[in-house]
Amino acid sequence: MNHLKKHFSMLLLIVVAFSCSHSTNTDAIRILFIGNSYTYFNSSPELLKALIQEKHPEKVVETKLISDGGMTLAHHWKDNRALEAIQSGKWDYVVLQEQSKLGKAVMIDKDIFFGQTNKFFEYARKFDAEVKKAGSKTVFMMTWSVKNRPNEQAILSHAYASIAKELDAIVAPVGLVWDNVRSNPNINLYANDGNHPSTAGSYLIASTLYGTLLGENPIGLSGTLTGHRLSNSGEPSSNQEQLVNLNTEDAQLIQNASWKVVNAMQKADDYLNFEKPNPTYTIPVLAKGEKIELANITGRWFGTSTYGSDYLGQIMKIENMDGKPKVSLSFYSPHAQDCMNITDAIIEENELILTQYDSLRNLNSTIRISLNKGEMNGILESTGVLKMYKHLNFSKEPVQNEIDLSAVNVLMQSFESNTLKESYVKAAIKHYEQYSQLIGETYKPEEFYLNAEGYNLLREDKVNDALGIFELAMIYYPQSVNTYDSYAEALIMAGRKNEALAIYEKAYELAKKTGYKNINYIEANLNKLRNNMTVDIDRELPPPPPQ
Repeated sequence: MNHLKKHFSMLLLIVVAFSCSHSTNTDAIRILFIGNSYTYFNSSPELLKALIQEKHPEKVVETKLISDGGMTLAHHWKDNRALEAIQSGKWDYVVLQEQSKLGKAVMIDKDIFFGQTNKFFEYARKFDAEVKKAGSKTVFMMTWSVKNRPNEQAILSHAYASIAKELDAIVAPVGLVWDNVRSNPNINLYANDGNHPSTAGSYLIASTLYGTLLGENPIGLSGTLTGHRLSNSGEPSSNQEQLVNLNTEDAQLIQNASWKVVNAMQKADDYLNFEKPNPTYTIPVLAKGEKIELANITGRWFGTSTYGSDYLGQIMKIENMDGKPKVSLSFYSPHAQDCMNITDAIIEENELILTQYDSLRNLNSTIRISLNKGEMNGILESTGVLKMYKHLNFSKEPVQNEIDLSAVNVLMQSFESNTLKESYVKAAIKHYEQYSQLIGETYKPEEFYLNAEGYNLLREDKVNDALGIFELAMIYYPQSVNTYDSYAEALIMAGRKNEALAIYEKAYELAKKTGYKNINYIEANLNKLRNNMTVDIDRELPPPPPQ
């Protein structure tokens, strides 16, 4: 299996902290996981538990996951749930998984790059101190590079190895094992998004952790594992179900790959240092433009940007208010007009500088705009969960990318007005019909967009608004079990349980007809409603079904 050897030399480049064996001599092993969707996808803590219990049925194995989507170690520290769990002192190991871009990413237009490791290291140190104080051992779960950027594994490996060396902690080299297996055309480690783990990827996580913590070769263990499915926050489902089902060949390939890496690390006498990888990006710089006079830039400007993946364009209106610029800026998607809150606008020689607050994303941004030969170009810079840079451009021409933004603006205002006069569903259907006419082809919102919007509204306790979104999703996607499930959950939150029961009846029949993977979840909620039991509702958008 040459593909397993391809990246094996990377081991000689990794800084690791590893003792000869991390297995426990007791009849119990207790593991606390602190992470995010990389860990809760396909319930990898439950997979590890199943592997250990298969080989060691005499052991009591307890795992607990504290997580949420996109959580960094800094977020976990402030959230306090993780600290409380650590301070209970009941865990043998605490597995720390940092956010996939090491906690502070840099986004340039549509591409996301690794930022500085300062925050990762800062909170890794804080957590490690608490873990040691509680008498537990810190384990860093080295993550993997995204599918289309394999070269970034060196950045992840360096970061995890460096902090582990400093803290004398354990490294579970998931990223290195991943790098060995990813070239195999017969095994897809990634979910459809190219970031999260497929069931095979989650099995690789569990297999690597097994070898790391027990100091044993996982070869020969089953590729079919059952357990409790974990929610976004780490809560286990009430019933066990099959979580992964790999054929023997694929399971053994992953087991062999994980043990080769883990075993080599266990035999390393000391840390091996290597140079820190160079940044893979260049910060955008605004080109110098002409001197800006307010009289020359007043009026409406139309343009495109990389601000959002589904934005059609933006309209900027500049007015002269007693010799000072007053600026409004709106971005347009097929669904809505997103009005930016421009809190300040000044002209400094060759630049128009805007200060913006984006309430939707809770971001403060600065937009610097230059004027060149009748066109305006800008760079938006903001700092939040990530450092973000976006290019913008404007001209006086309303047609951008073959779409008349003036007409889009009128359409959005009409949509907003209609939702006040009639039901959201009726207004939305009319809106998307008119939008289809505008662009010259049939358009309907994506199911994932509608589902995400609905759950966002549920999280804000806007249940009636969420019901409208989910009802629209059922109309556009009548063969999707997920749309019925989401609508039924919203009905339950609205106190309309009889209606929810009827929807779950339809969802269950459709699930049987289509072979829906999460049919057990639908059946469980249906039975709870039939027996007048409480149905637990997670207001967070659930992860996609297992790949």
